[in-house]
Amino acid sequence: MLENNKQDFTKKVMNFLVDDLFLLWRINPTRELNEYWDNFIRKNPQLENQFRQAITEIDQIRSKSHSLSQAQLQVKEKIEHRLLSYKNRKKRIVYYVSAAAAIALLLIISTLFILNQSDYRTEKIMVLGNTVQDNEIQLFTGDEVVNLNNNATLNMSESANSVIIQDSLSQKEIKLQDHTINKLIIPYGKRSSLILADGSKVWLNSGTEIEFPSVFASKTREIKVKGEIYIEVSKRKEPFIVHTFNSQIQVFGTSFNVSAYEDEERESVVLVEGSIQVKSNANNASLILSPGQMAEISAGNIKSKEVDVSEYIGWKDGFMQFNKVPLDEVLRKVGRYYNVEFRYNEEIDLLGKTCSGKLFLSENIDDVLQSFTNITLLNYEKQSDHIIYIIKER
Repeated sequence: MLENNKQDFTKKVMNFLVDDLFLLWRINPTRELNEYWDNFIRKNPQLENQFRQAITEIDQIRSKSHSLSQAQLQVKEKIEHRLLSYKNRKKRIVYYVSAAAAIALLLIISTLFILNQSDYRTEKIMVLGNTVQDNEIQLFTGDEVVNLNNNATLNMSESANSVIIQDSLSQKEIKLQDHTINKLIIPYGKRSSLILADGSKVWLNSGTEIEFPSVFASKTREIKVKGEIYIEVSKRKEPFIVHTFNSQIQVFGTSFNVSAYEDEERESVVLVEGSIQVKSNANNASLILSPGQMAEISAGNIKSKEVDVSEYIGWKDGFMQFNKVPLDEVLRKVGRYYNVEFRYNEEIDLLGKTCSGKLFLSENIDDVLQSFTNITLLNYEKQSDHIIYIIKER
């Protein structure tokens, strides 16, 4: 048991030592990076000991103040290799000192290390994702349709039977009909948040639809979801149920992420806090999740596994985190987030390449694409604002 605990501790220390954002922070600390890691430890106090140990390790490696172990020599070699790589690409990377530029620098340096090259050769064009025109977020309530700005927040009022809609420019209140099922549609490239009548808060990712009542009047609180949400459920005696096409999730008070896009073969439910039951609609098979677990529903089957929840909920805080994720999946998520369609020749074999790191989601997709170009050996060409070709670097 003690040996297992020691191995787990060492593994978590190494997770920091191979995290490019962590390495960048120790090599070139900035106010933004200091704030990021301060917030990280506040949200993950269980990792503080491993975090402090990783700081000690990396500082000792950089100072060369003692004889390094074999493991430390390997980490030192990796750091020096990456620094040399960045130096060789200096002509393609512009360094700034302002706060905004510091974030852009993170975009360039902290993301997407590619493995597993492929030898396939074909001219077949592969397409990742579908785009839509620049539609607005829409709220359907009764016979009324309300257009909303990006990142608008909707706050339901149970007592007044109304919703307050707020964005960075304005605030307005809309009266709702009794016993109405409302629908909120978030097109690709847009996001929103919703506080339900019971106080539960929902973050909605791009390409998502949610149906919800004006007031929860029955013995259960129920909503329907297509797409991806992160939800913090208000604790009440009435159970809360989330319906998707393939499953239903029952909770009493908890935080979790649901990804249930119609164009993906699998649905996933990732539990952050509390306890939930996930049931397959196909055969009523069910399981109960504990924090840090994910349920996958595919072809009627349901299974669970341990995961790093930050890889699944970071989008609501403006970043995506990947751990050896196939590059086609990365680009599919990026494409959905920004409402762009990636196309590429099969010879590039994005499925056969993986990446790890944190991708900060700038408002400007060109920052993300520049990061992609600088870190990988691939390049891109824009055919239009919505179609981007991934090509080999010339």
